Amino acid sequence: MKKKIALLVCCMALAMTACGKEKVGDAAQDGANAQTEDAQAEDAQAEEAQTDDAQTETAQTENAQTQETDSVIATDQTEGEMESPITEEQALEAIRQYCFADNSELEKMAASDDYNIYWDVTTNEKGEIVVLFHSYTGSQNRYYINPETGETYGTELVPGIIDEEQRTEESFNVRDYMKEGESAAAGSDTGIFVCDGN
Repeated sequence: MKKKIALLVCCMALAMTACGKEKVGDAAQDGANAQTEDAQAEDAQAEEAQTDDAQTETAQTENAQTQETDSVIATDQTEGEMESPITEEQALEAIRQYCFADNSELEKMAASDDYNIYWDVTTNEKGEIVVLFHSYTGSQNRYYINPETGETYGTELVPGIIDEEQRTEESFNVRDYMKEGESAAAGSDTGIFVCDGN
C-alpha cells in the first residue's frame, strides 16, 4: 500500500508539475500575447496618427491650392472687370488688323479698287460679335468673338466649294489686335468698304 500511495503521490506530483508548466507556459504566453497586443495597438495608433497627419497635410495642400485657384480666379475677374466689353467697332478693327498681320499684301489689296474685299460686323443671338471677312478669292471667313473675354474662333465658307460653314483652327484673343484708345473711326481712311449689314 505504501507503494500505491507513493505511486499515487508521484503521479499527482507529475500531473501537477505538468499542469503547473502549462499554467506557467500559459502565463508566459499570455504575457507575450499582451506585449504583442500592446505592440500592435501602438502600431495601429502610430499608423492612425500617420494617416491623420497625411490627411491633414493633404487637406492643407488642397486648401492652399483652392485658395491659390480662388486668388487666380479673383485676379482674372478683377482684370476682366477692368476691361470693358468689346464693342462691334473695336472687334471689326481688331479683326482687320488680324487679317493684315496674317497677310502682309492684304492691306495694299484692300486699299486698291482692283479687289472686292470687305468686312461686316453683327451680333448673333448668343451675344457673340461676328465679324465677316469677304476675301478677294470669294471665301467668307467669320470670326466669333466673346465680347467679355475677347476669345475668338474662326470659320470658313467658300461658295461652290465649301457650302457649309466649317470651323477652322484659328483661335486667338482679339484683344491682342486692338489698339490703345481705339475708336469706331479708326481705319476709316484705309479705303476699305465696310458693310453694315443693310
